[in-house]
Amino acid sequence: MSSEYSQKQLLRPLTQSDNQVLDSVRGCYVVNKPGETFNVEALFSVVADIMGPSIGLANPSIKYVAQETKDKANLANFEPPTHLLKHIACQMTRTRHDEHHSFAHTTTMAILNELDAYSWCAKAVTALAAFALEYGNFWHLFQVPNDDNLGKSLAVLNHVQAFERSRSDISNYNLVVNSVFLCVECLVRLERMSKQGYDVNNDIPTLEKAIQDFPVIVYWTVLTIVICASYIDILLCYWSSGHEISNISSKISTILFKLQDYLAKIEREKALIDEYNERYRVVFQTPTEIVQVLKCLLLPKDLKDPHVYQGSTGSMVSIEVFRQKHVLLFLSGLYSIEDETRLFKSIYQGLRKDPKEVKGYKKDDFKILWAPIVDYDSSATGDHPKDRKKFEELKRQMDWYVVEYSIIPPICKKLIRDRLKYQNKPMVPVFNPQGRLTNENALHMLFAWEDQAFPWGNGDDLELNMKWNWFWTEMKKHNPKIDSAIKEEAYIIVYGRSDVDYSDDRWLLGMPELLEKVKRDEVTKRSDVIINYYPHDELTIVNAFWANVENLFDSMRKKMTKDPSFEDVAAFLGLRHQQAGWVLLSKGSNVKLLCRGDTFYQTLQGFDTWKPNILNDPGFDVSFARHHNIILSRLPHHANCLRLDVKCHVSDIYSPIPCFKCGRAMGIELVRYACCHGNKEEAANANGGNVKIHK
Repeated sequence: MSSEYSQKQLLRPLTQSDNQVLDSVRGCYVVNKPGETFNVEALFSVVADIMGPSIGLANPSIKYVAQETKDKANLANFEPPTHLLKHIACQMTRTRHDEHHSFAHTTTMAILNELDAYSWCAKAVTALAAFALEYGNFWHLFQVPNDDNLGKSLAVLNHVQAFERSRSDISNYNLVVNSVFLCVECLVRLERMSKQGYDVNNDIPTLEKAIQDFPVIVYWTVLTIVICASYIDILLCYWSSGHEISNISSKISTILFKLQDYLAKIEREKALIDEYNERYRVVFQTPTEIVQVLKCLLLPKDLKDPHVYQGSTGSMVSIEVFRQKHVLLFLSGLYSIEDETRLFKSIYQGLRKDPKEVKGYKKDDFKILWAPIVDYDSSATGDHPKDRKKFEELKRQMDWYVVEYSIIPPICKKLIRDRLKYQNKPMVPVFNPQGRLTNENALHMLFAWEDQAFPWGNGDDLELNMKWNWFWTEMKKHNPKIDSAIKEEAYIIVYGRSDVDYSDDRWLLGMPELLEKVKRDEVTKRSDVIINYYPHDELTIVNAFWANVENLFDSMRKKMTKDPSFEDVAAFLGLRHQQAGWVLLSKGSNVKLLCRGDTFYQTLQGFDTWKPNILNDPGFDVSFARHHNIILSRLPHHANCLRLDVKCHVSDIYSPIPCFKCGRAMGIELVRYACCHGNKEEAANANGGNVKIHK
């Protein structure tokens, strides 16, 4: 006997760690090597039909339930590797016995190396099939009828008549056989699952881990099969070797428990995948009704009567309240959402104001639902007291609907993250009554335009974004930094003078100081208000600017269809001859206020009076506009109406006036539009930023 064989003989397999086993079997599988030419599942189907009934005969207390296999219908054409099976069976039954199973280890390694072209599962099935030749033959002969002389004679030659079912060593032996058979069955099921098209890395992580453990598990499985084959003479009453079987019995039982645990976890993961796919289909592929969509997107599937909190009444109402409604679904965490909460207060109030119908949509049909996405370990401490306190505090501040965050299951959070691209930052997908997404995230639109962009579908802000393009294009020529402020959604204040000879420039000189005071104030900083300001007062630039605005006005006036920017251009042109100049306040590119320079300046002077409102209002501009309106209300009606002078454009003038001195027709150099509020005692809409045009 060689020294190498002696070392192998001395190796005690049961003392090896899994890492040591992995190192020893690493080379027993050669990828893409020709050799496996049979259907593994078909072979196992045959083996199961042998082993299951045989184990039942050996121990009637063991009940085997055959697994369905897709290959049973094709068994008529199945050709098993019979020669290989007999060869391996011979190797196993001739393995010498020893207390530590060292020889069994040697045989196991020889079999694994011989089957190096077979998958790990195929190795285990092949070894079990080889063992089934002897084991199944014994139990087949055990039950031959008395009138089968041939069978009886074969039973005598195989010493079957000596079998004693009551012996404890035989009972232990059959328990080991049953355990190793169930292990191979688990391996086949796992192998089948790995071929079903699941993304094992992302969808079924337990299956990926189980497949990675195959080399070690198959080693212990084949080792146990070899030991069972070498001790098969127990059935013939030639051995009394229960102590040699008991140690491997403990090991294979551990392996079986591990495999069954893998399968149980995988089944749960597969069930979650199936549920996820069903929810995905209902919400994003074939939505038909908003309530069903909300249930699939936010609620546990076994929740029979789901309710949501209604902030305006402080009570719980059925989710049926959303039926036939449009839903603005506010997704966020529990913290740092003060700005969004103020925004939705403004949106909620806007939905309750007149007019009740805009663009063919009824405002009453639009509902806001806040769904907080909070991750916590429900299996450990559950709901965190800090989160609960914060949620209850926020819920009391909201007039709209709120879903209880603790009932939103993890599978819904995954769906929201995967499909709606929620990344722990607030977002607002919008759904119509049929449950279809009309806007995947309207938050930017809401911040920029609020209820001006109603009903907040995709593209509802395109016209709004285009309205002031003419102004920003002109401003960027002289202040390129404005573009960065627009992209950052910062507040932008642009102020300038008129092109008249006399202009009250005192407010122009004082603007920077007042604006810096506002920027440095603690209330402004706490509200995360970022203000950028740009003067537009260089006289040569001013004159060219106003000429461009006038040309644009005349061009728009001649169009057959009304340009969406026409009223804004007209309002801007109405400020042209204001001695107090003009100021424009915007949030990003969204113009919030266009007014006279003196009233804007006076509003800044009163900053200490109205600055506390900034913390509660949806935006700095809302607080500013409220106080600015108070200042406007103190002015006489006609002071809020602006004069519109248009020079050198005669296309709409049909009655020239003759010169009183020479009699010739006079050239028309100026057309003036003047509001009648200065001459008539009528109620006026005091708004210094809007100019009504009368021809």
